[in-house]
Amino acid sequence: MDFALHLGILANALLLYILWKNGLKEVHFKILFVIFTWILFTQISFFGFINEYETIFYTAFLFQDTIPISIGPFLYLYVRAIFFPTKHIIKDNYKHFIIPILYLLFASIPKLISLIQRPDTFGHLREGLENLWALSNIYSLIYCVIALKTLARTKKLVKLYYAHINPNDLNWLQKFLYCTILIFGIDISITIYEVVFGDINSAIGIIALFVVFLIVYLAYKGISQTKLLLPEFLLKKEVDVILSAITQKEEVTNATPNKTNYDPEEMDALYTELNQLIKEEQYYLTPDLSLKSVSEKLHISDKKLSYLLNQYMKVSFYDYVNRFRVEEVKKKIKSPSFSQYTLLAIALECGFNSKTSFNRTFQRFEGVTPSKFRKQHLQV
Repeated sequence: MDFALHLGILANALLLYILWKNGLKEVHFKILFVIFTWILFTQISFFGFINEYETIFYTAFLFQDTIPISIGPFLYLYVRAIFFPTKHIIKDNYKHFIIPILYLLFASIPKLISLIQRPDTFGHLREGLENLWALSNIYSLIYCVIALKTLARTKKLVKLYYAHINPNDLNWLQKFLYCTILIFGIDISITIYEVVFGDINSAIGIIALFVVFLIVYLAYKGISQTKLLLPEFLLKKEVDVILSAITQKEEVTNATPNKTNYDPEEMDALYTELNQLIKEEQYYLTPDLSLKSVSEKLHISDKKLSYLLNQYMKVSFYDYVNRFRVEEVKKKIKSPSFSQYTLLAIALECGFNSKTSFNRTFQRFEGVTPSKFRKQHLQV
């Protein structure tokens, strides 16, 4: 257990150092820094408790005691900061932290005082019905579920509106949230068991191990998470559609953001114009291509372009654009002029803006990795 806690503390400290070194310029990085700091002090509290170092335990107790009710709102705020970055995001979301602050003032601080005054500090961390306080992590559990739903809707819309963001790049955050929910589930189960049958001596050690696993295996990936510029109105549009579908007693799965029917001849003409712009003029080489930028180039609304792609052509914006990019990559791989180029350099030349997105997209379309494709071509 000591080894696991030392490993978790070192890994967490390294993450905080990397975040700090990168400057914490974006608000979502600042929130991530707060989350990791909170987890670090929680691990230190675990360490103090298990080894019966009273000073260390008392110093970090408030972090350990409030993290179950605070981590959920912080993760929710982190998700919003990635997808909906605004100047006053903290101020606009302060209400989510009212209950954690009340918990700190009227539960955690009184508990710390009682622990300091009581001689058998490490006899029972919580006694009897006090175990019910631990169920406060249900509050965070609810926020994690909301964050997951927001993430799921966002991944869907990213594919519809953006060509430079791979929805699969958000999988790490999804796993982060699922693992957090798993830890909450274990903690709640242990709490219920302790209320009914009595304390489990190794309970805090079990939770500590899962926290270490979460830090070492998942959390570090947040360091490389890029800021996604996804306008909030896109999500609101989908929410309005779902509410409308419910009102009309329609199946939500049949509801789409673009139910308007356009004239087939108009769609044929737009289809020709779109291919002219994207394919023949090679507009797909633009790295940060979005549905909005293309619609402005064609002098039509993004709603009409979305209908053309999703309803008329039966393809997402992401797949439509990246299909051309992959074909361009294949041409350059086969060209002697690019034989000295690295695959990443070729990918950047063809409009991709990250190695991960390029590899995933290429393999999904071609069934092989870019490196394997190049080897196969060189062997011909």
